[in-house]
Formats: sequence, structure tokens, C-alpha cells
Amino acid sequence: MGLLYDNMNDATFGGLAAHEEMLSDAVRIDAYHRAIHRNVSPGDVVVDLGSGTGILAFMAARAGAAKVYAVEHSDVIELAREIGRHNGITTVEFVQANSREFTPPEPVDVVLHEQMGDELFNENMVENVLDLRDRALAPGGRILPGRFRLFVEPVTFHPAFRVRRFHHIELPDGIDLGATERSPFLAAHDAARFEQFWARPGSVEATVGAAAPLVELDLATLASADEIPRRHRIERVATADVVIDGVAVWFEAILDDETVLSTSPLAPLTSWGNRVYRVDREVAQGETLTVAVDLGRLVDPATWSVVVER
Repeated sequence: MGLLYDNMNDATFGGLAAHEEMLSDAVRIDAYHRAIHRNVSPGDVVVDLGSGTGILAFMAARAGAAKVYAVEHSDVIELAREIGRHNGITTVEFVQANSREFTPPEPVDVVLHEQMGDELFNENMVENVLDLRDRALAPGGRILPGRFRLFVEPVTFHPAFRVRRFHHIELPDGIDLGATERSPFLAAHDAARFEQFWARPGSVEATVGAAAPLVELDLATLASADEIPRRHRIERVATADVVIDGVAVWFEAILDDETVLSTSPLAPLTSWGNRVYRVDREVAQGETLTVAVDLGRLVDPATWSVVVER
């Protein structure tokens, strides 16, 4: 399974477009820059897991690391080498290999990574980081970032971004689409309707009730991905009369006590997207909404299930 997701990541991140997008993400870059300069000490040995173009490895070198291993299995590592030479950085060693096939010759003080997919787990982060931690991290070593929160929350959209189901759409001239609610045609074609979609930037107006993490984990203490619970049931109380447009997914990466990188649709825009499970339901203020969440295979969000039970 790990090799399957390595190949998927290679297809996604082996090209240049994704790397240009990530390097242009000022929220992401600034958060990592602050955290690296606070948590990498002079003389540290660092492994940058999934180094890509090497930017995090270069930051660690600038922070004073004595040695940084930039480990990247795709050919984009050639571009990282060029950037390193251009900037006169000599303390970074570039290793083209899968991280599970690389063992540094000395204990590692910091495992540095950015292995988070849109739904946190779908770049095989847990398996990759725990493998390197168990084989290479020195006692008292750090994982950056090591702590995470996953959110799966009902949300309401700004009206301009809202797309309602046929029978909820209001049209001029008294044209009524109510018959579509039980339409045999729609029933026969329902599988083709979009039940999941990506939220457009700025589309989410608010969460429905107070948001709370569905899952919290610490890669420093987590024994394996099997410890992460898959099935959850959450309850949210509507604070106003709203349309619930869907249930959105995002995460927070806690880089240290001062820096939290959030991909919430209500936070500053990042290069991560937000998957939304479509709902389109009206709820009244004070109404309690119950949502059942099954994370299926963590690394494959296509297997996740989100059902509003009301």
C-alpha cells in the first residue's frame, strides 16, 4: 500500500506546477520559516522527508543545522541541487530515494517534513514519518510538525457561492422545480450528481456551531496509524437559521506552541484545498445536527463516509 501512494505522490509532485504553487503559498512558507528557525539549533542533524525543491532543507541549513539530508524520491531533487548550488548551501546532502530505503549514518535531531495532503493523511504521512522516527530519530529528537488536528465540520456558504438542489432553487415567473424532488429521471441519474466537491476560495461563510477537532494526534508518541479512530459521531447546534451546504474537511498542523498552520476555509488561503461533502439542508437556530463520519482507509479519502443523520 505504501508503494502505491508513493507512486501517486510521484505523479502529483514530480512535475513543476505543484511545487510552484507550494512555493508561492506565503502562509505555508512563513509558518515553516518561523518554526524552523525556532526549533532547529546550531549543530543539529536534520532529515527533510519528501524534500521536493529543498526549501525546508535550505531553511534548516540557514538556521544552523550542521547536516541536512534532503530525501526525495522524484527527479525534482535535481532542481533542489541546482537551487542549493546557486545559494552556496554546502551543508545539505541530497538523497534520491524513498525514505524507507534511507538510513542516515548518525542519529537525527529533527525530522522535518511537509507530508500533509488536503485531507491530512492522504500523502501517507503517518506511515512515512513513523518509519523514519523509529529507525533514525535520536532520543529527545523532534518531529516538525508533529502534532495535528483534523476537522470535519458542517458549514454554510455565502449565498453567492451556494448551489442548491433542483427542488430548492427559486426561479422567477413562478416556475416551480418542486417536482424534481421525486423525479424518476433524477433518481436514475443521481450517481452523476456532485455529492463531493472542492470549496472555492472565500465560499464558506461560517461553521454550523462551534468547530472541534475530530482527530488529534502526536507523531512523537503515536505507535501506528491503527491507533487513529476511524468512526466518529459529532453533534453541532445551529447558532442561527442557516442552510447547511456541506461538511468540509481541513486540518491544523501545530509546528510549535507559537505557530499553527491551518487549512480551514475560514483561515488565510493556502495551497491546500477543502473537500466538501454536499448536504443542502435548512436548519433552525438551536437545532442539533448529528453527523456520522467514517474515515475508511485514512490515506484514501474516496473511502471516507460523511452522513448527516440530523
